[in-house]
Amino acid sequence: MSDLYTLGEIMGLFLATDTDDVATAEKFELSVAGAEVNVAVAVTRLGLRATLISRLGADQLGKNILAKLKNEGLSLDGIKTVDSYTPALVRNRGKENPIDVTYLRKSSAGSTISVADIKEEEIASARWVHMTGISVAISESSAGAVAKAMDVARKHNIPISFDINLRRKLWSESQAAQALHSLIHDVEIVIGGVDEYAVVWGSSDPEENLRLAGAAGAKTAIMTAGDQKMRVLHNGERFDISPEVVETVDPVGSGDAFVGGTISGILGGLSMRESILQGSTCGALVASHLGDWTGLPFGTSGVISQRLVKSS
Repeated sequence: MSDLYTLGEIMGLFLATDTDDVATAEKFELSVAGAEVNVAVAVTRLGLRATLISRLGADQLGKNILAKLKNEGLSLDGIKTVDSYTPALVRNRGKENPIDVTYLRKSSAGSTISVADIKEEEIASARWVHMTGISVAISESSAGAVAKAMDVARKHNIPISFDINLRRKLWSESQAAQALHSLIHDVEIVIGGVDEYAVVWGSSDPEENLRLAGAAGAKTAIMTAGDQKMRVLHNGERFDISPEVVETVDPVGSGDAFVGGTISGILGGLSMRESILQGSTCGALVASHLGDWTGLPFGTSGVISQRLVKSS
């Protein structure tokens, strides 16, 4: 039995550290990246158990990633080693220049995730299921796995969260709109930025898109806007939450930390508002460090041990 069930591609992250431009960098730091694995690590650090379904290549990079995940205390039971290569991404920090990402992931091990990886009993015994738009975008077989997992979760009344996580380098907005609009319904939480909601629900009015998400059966719709106020529609109640503000060192991964912290808070018995605030703390801590999960706090039973960041 696990607290969180999720699936997605795991990548090696090569982050330029000596300059803020990959083209001129000579030093790179290797860590692990991937929206779902980031969420799984966040949940694990906060004292809960996560089941992560993924595939890595039978190569040295895959072995390096497995060692890092094992060091985090994450169960490796759901991660298969297959005859393909472990995907990677190369990027700059985004401190002085816009973040520029190069993906090495086409036909990678992670993209071969399929419905064959979905075991009903694993989902039925979980307390929460989390999916993202990235796993829908990377391949048809992965998209099928996401749809199957969500169907099984609904069958067993397991709460689902869905992070829109639009990656325009992976697919077009029209492709994303068609696939995600039909997929995101009857979920516990949907999370996305103002522009991501606009792609899925089609309105230029953020408030209308929140309403449409709610009408599609999202019990809670969370719309983020960077360091601006988050719009929240929770069981028909509309309110705003101000995110925690820190000096940003590396913003990538902070959104996943927010998601992981929010889910953990809910599972830990916090109110929705308290859970979102905890998620904001997790996101701020990750944004203030280099790497996708560096800085994630630790906790017990889904709740941060102590408050580490204050709003400015």
